[in-house]
Amino acid sequence: MRKHLFSTAIVLSLLLFNSFTLLAQSVRINEIMSSNAAVLTDEDGDFPDWIELYNAGNSTINLEDYGLSDDEEEPFRWIFPDVSIHPNTYLVVFASGKNRKPLSGNLHTDFSISSQGEMLLLTTANGIRVDSVDCPALQTDISFGRLGNEPEVWKYFIPSSPGQNNADSGYGMLSPEVAVSHASGYYAADFLLQLSTTDDAVIYYTTDGSIPDTSSQVFSQPISVHSRLGEPNTISMIRTNNNFDPGPPYYEGWQPPLGEVYKINVIRTRTLHPDAPPGPVKSLSYFVDPLVNNRYSLPVFSLTTNNENLFDEEIGIYVYGNHENYFQDGMEWERPANLSFFEANGTLAFNEDIGIRTHGNTSRSRPRKSLRVSTRNEYGNSWLTYRLFPDKNLNQYKRFILRNSGNDWDQAIFRDAFLQSLMKNLDVDRQYYRPAIVFINGEYWGVHNIRDRYDEHYIEAKYGIPEMQMTIMENNGEYKFGNSAGQSHYSAMRNYVYTHSLVNDSYFSELATKMDVESFTDMQIAHIFVMNTDWPGNNTLYWRFIRNGYDPQALNGRDGRWRWMLLDMDFGFGLDFNYVPGVNQGPSHNTLAMALEANGPGWPNPDWSTFLLRNMVKNVKYKQSFVNRFCDLLNTDFNETKVVYLLDSVKNMLEPEMQEHINRWRRPVSTDEWHARVQTMKNFAQLRPTYIRQHLKSQFNLAPTARLTISNNQYQMGRVKVNSVIIPQAQYWTGTYFQQIPQQLTALPNPGYRFVRWEGGINQNSETVTFTMSADMLISAVFELSDDFQGDSINPPAWRLANGAYKFDYWDESQPERTYPANMVFLQSEKNDPELADELTRPYYIPQNEYHSDDAASVGFPYRLTRRTRLNGLAASGISFINTGRGRDLGAAVLAVDTRGMEDVTVGWTAGTVTPNSRAYAIRLQYRIGREGIFTDLTDENGFPIEYQRTATAGHSQVFEPVQLPDMVEDQAYVQLRWKYYYTGQQLDPNSGSRDMLRLDDVVVSTVTMGVEENPSASAGVEVRSYPNPFSQSCSIEVELQQKESLLLEIFNAQGMLVTTICDGKFDTGIHSFELDGTQLPAGNYFYRLRTDEKLLRGKLMLIR
Repeated sequence: MRKHLFSTAIVLSLLLFNSFTLLAQSVRINEIMSSNAAVLTDEDGDFPDWIELYNAGNSTINLEDYGLSDDEEEPFRWIFPDVSIHPNTYLVVFASGKNRKPLSGNLHTDFSISSQGEMLLLTTANGIRVDSVDCPALQTDISFGRLGNEPEVWKYFIPSSPGQNNADSGYGMLSPEVAVSHASGYYAADFLLQLSTTDDAVIYYTTDGSIPDTSSQVFSQPISVHSRLGEPNTISMIRTNNNFDPGPPYYEGWQPPLGEVYKINVIRTRTLHPDAPPGPVKSLSYFVDPLVNNRYSLPVFSLTTNNENLFDEEIGIYVYGNHENYFQDGMEWERPANLSFFEANGTLAFNEDIGIRTHGNTSRSRPRKSLRVSTRNEYGNSWLTYRLFPDKNLNQYKRFILRNSGNDWDQAIFRDAFLQSLMKNLDVDRQYYRPAIVFINGEYWGVHNIRDRYDEHYIEAKYGIPEMQMTIMENNGEYKFGNSAGQSHYSAMRNYVYTHSLVNDSYFSELATKMDVESFTDMQIAHIFVMNTDWPGNNTLYWRFIRNGYDPQALNGRDGRWRWMLLDMDFGFGLDFNYVPGVNQGPSHNTLAMALEANGPGWPNPDWSTFLLRNMVKNVKYKQSFVNRFCDLLNTDFNETKVVYLLDSVKNMLEPEMQEHINRWRRPVSTDEWHARVQTMKNFAQLRPTYIRQHLKSQFNLAPTARLTISNNQYQMGRVKVNSVIIPQAQYWTGTYFQQIPQQLTALPNPGYRFVRWEGGINQNSETVTFTMSADMLISAVFELSDDFQGDSINPPAWRLANGAYKFDYWDESQPERTYPANMVFLQSEKNDPELADELTRPYYIPQNEYHSDDAASVGFPYRLTRRTRLNGLAASGISFINTGRGRDLGAAVLAVDTRGMEDVTVGWTAGTVTPNSRAYAIRLQYRIGREGIFTDLTDENGFPIEYQRTATAGHSQVFEPVQLPDMVEDQAYVQLRWKYYYTGQQLDPNSGSRDMLRLDDVVVSTVTMGVEENPSASAGVEVRSYPNPFSQSCSIEVELQQKESLLLEIFNAQGMLVTTICDGKFDTGIHSFELDGTQLPAGNYFYRLRTDEKLLRGKLMLIR
């Protein structure tokens, strides 16, 4: 009987299981779009990819915990919330990467669909795959779906039908791409171009830049590609503004080219097939010239588009037209185009379908215009993946500008670009620069400046900050881009300055938590130096990462403070226009006074625009730092010799191209005039520093200047930092500074060397010293060889615990590849799922071909990835590890410390489970002395290894209180601590191979000194006594000096964190007593650290209750 009941239970279970399975399988993937440009918008107004589900059954199905994925290894890549799909109804899920799961409203996955095609999976909560579709590569706005009357048959649809019945007919194929016999590029002689395709498609082509249609030429025989010398000008003869006066005072009237413009061959081709939507357009550019790629010394853009998009009176964006066309803005005035970019060596760097619109303000009315280039799904790739600027470590662009140089369009034609490049070492965002030749529909269009475009996409590409997590504003608190909710923070900051006198240091320090003072200072100095008088009441741009409060440990850009961006400096360096304020004063113009003037005119310096700087310089310390920063730059990046050298280098780069450019646009009128314009800039650069120093002295009532000379005969051993700048490597360097303002020197030893002492005007051995000048000074830096290990790819340099506790508690996701926290490296293996005994032989690094398509915008930034084996930066939550079986699985965090002179070394840390999964991982703490040999487990008082073991709770954390390391690690030059993330061998679910994501955070390594001198050669006597110790209320710390000394006495807790500073200053010979008030401190162990000119001493204090 019992056996019969058991068998019945099995049968019932199987029936229920099969019933559930059949029910679940009535839900299917019905239609897919992976390149949505204009079909379906989400609640943000975006056009994401989408997946349509359809319930073909007769019962409502709850999708809670179902998985939707584009990765067979991760079927639960995205999990449905508690939503249901009713019989014979549709559910559209946006594959946007936004990861939104509202119970009502649009659903968004955390992944996007590759437009090149990939597998899509639908899986029940218990792991049964109910549908999978191998989605092919799709063209823009074409979907792939089931026929309405034959659901087992898949077709291509245009138009698509998200959320509705699919059509009963569709296309059976996509039109094939045209194959060509010759790639775009440079050719020395004429040739015949052969076009071909598969199937029965007809090839159409054009030679005027327009998109082919059925009215275009049909390819039937090879096309002659030849030199176009002697052909008449066409589009270059079209008037591009409504100004008919090319003469003074503005010189802005359009003029026809002087003679024949150079022309290249542009061919656009596509196929048409009766069972396919129109095929993709292939855009080709051919230069036929005996000089081949030596025809131009600069890189070249070839832009092709329908001529009507540029020059039609009704819709053309490059002409005045019927609507003041070139002044119009917005998507309705963006036009589709193709852009090919050839490097100067002739290599085709990229060919992209893009959008273009005019860019700028009044400069749009100039004959030669700036063009804004945009990538969108609507045209093709959503991002341009190429390193546009060789000196910028970035290869992702959503927008960029082909700029005409603004108000300088017909003078130097590089003024703003050059001036911003001067600021490359300043703490501000700047628009990078690279000159290039532009062709439009085959005709030469002159020299343009490739420039960054500031917007939300710029911030995302450079800092990895999404649009809704930041705000860009301009001028007087006007919203520009990003999240408009961020405006209130700026208003509150200005109100704070209104209501608090910044003379008070504490109020100024509070302001410094709201704005990046260094960035603001550098922005002000940059505009003042170049004499940009179209500022500060204009062209002031700033942005902020939105967060609660200020996080000083965050990377630049993510600390929650306002930062500034340089913009439109083309009035600077003597722009010769009568409406430029101060144009007649030239380099003597007092732009500093203008930037500090109250109640100025509405332009260029209204009262609101000078408000912040006016109030900030009331603070004495800030005023001194402002003056010193200006002097630092005048002595280095703004030095007249350096600036003139850089100006000459740009002039020499452009000179081979200037005559052809002048012939095309007739401005400037000759190369002689162009040389004169550049000479104006050189004269300005040579005279400006002297005037700036005069303006600083008179504005702030400063003492005279003095010359500071740094002697560094051992510059190969180390460098010297003066205030904010590292001075050039040379035996002697001289800068000019104001007397009676404190100056700071910092010695920076090179790897393999150590700093010994300062000589000359200062005789100290501290790496950082502060002093004031009352006359010219000569100071020498002395370095010597060091045998300390300097680190390699898998062994970091050691943190010297004599300088204080080590702490790791922050890692930003925007850190670039091959960067690690100070004195730490991250390691990976050469296998899947490394276990405890497996070696970790490689530093954490992801090759470009290993980035998932979802992370294409994050190439080079491996700490912000969302797919595959990765180590993520979690900001104030540290780092996380997760493996996916890529043959390079993680991993470990390895920290190196120098414990010489130290005892009682302790380590504390925090770990947690970010996401629990099937394969169980743990993090174990180990150590070793030196860089070789096996690691030893650190154990607790019971002899068990100290490790974090995963839990089933997402978000779980465990704090590991400080534990003392074995005595053998004391007084060692090099000790490694390793937190190893390893596979335990336990798989909780045999149907899932997903791994636990674990995190590491709050690493603190602390010590107590054994009382040795920091510099063993020092002989000055210092004695320290503390009493009572232990203490319950207060403790006296008595210091006896044998000579006058500088004393810095600090108190630290058991975790090595600074509690308070007792004293910091100069003290005479004798006994000095200091009190530590313990009434507000918790009971426990504390340590004092006493630093003198020549010694570093520590001692233990115990507070009891």
